Amino acid sequence: MRIGKGLCSLMLASSAGLAIGILFAPDKGSQTRKKIQQKAEDILENEIIGYNRIVCNVKTKIDAILNGVSIPVDDNIRNWADTDQKNEIIV
Repeated sequence: MRIGKGLCSLMLASSAGLAIGILFAPDKGSQTRKKIQQKAEDILENEIIGYNRIVCNVKTKIDAILNGVSIPVDDNIRNWADTDQKNEIIV
């Protein structure tokens, strides 16, 4: 029963807020929608810039890690290749 009362109160408060917002809106609906659209575009642009920054940072860190690891890996491959060639000569 408490959930029903809470849900009813929420719906009533939402309806009252919507009605008051419509009555006291400072701009026409078309202007308000344009403002909302512009704000959404600004937020999206900022998020894209932030995402690109994160991707760039991650790529830089991955490149740094791979460059730091590539020398030992290359040495190990050369050592392994030398060992393999020695084995072929012996056999």
